[in-house]
Amino acid sequence: MTDLASPITPLARDSLALLVTSLAARLNRGATAYYQQHFGIGMAEFRIVLALGQENGLNIGALATVAEVDKAAASRGLRTLEQRGLVELLQTSSRGRAAIAQLTIQGRSFEFDIRKSAQRRENKLTVVFSATELEFANDFLYKLTGQVAIMNKTIAGEHPC
Repeated sequence: MTDLASPITPLARDSLALLVTSLAARLNRGATAYYQQHFGIGMAEFRIVLALGQENGLNIGALATVAEVDKAAASRGLRTLEQRGLVELLQTSSRGRAAIAQLTIQGRSFEFDIRKSAQRRENKLTVVFSATELEFANDFLYKLTGQVAIMNKTIAGEHPC
């Protein structure tokens, strides 16, 4: 595993995809350590809490989509958050075993705290950029994200080389 403070390798310098992957891995490792140490949660729980802060009252499938985690991680994360009193799962009467997840009052306060902490962390990350540079970076990353599906699309009969 690469040290968070280690320089970018020559391999990542020669490939935009590897550079973005390296950056994402470093951000994820740093965030995982930070939120585990300060809030006792992993990244799945972090994303679930933020997702419920935006759209409270989601079923597990919708929550997994909004939080960008798989359904198994969403289920495990919800169990952890429910045990801590941050989330409640309400059984639906019309959909069998389906449950709707929502933040508790304590969960809303927790969501506010981690959102504020995330903003402070992002400010540390982006302090070296002007407003124009940040706008460009956001536009660039959104555009790049949109191209991933196109890049990953397999064309029948296409040779990989």
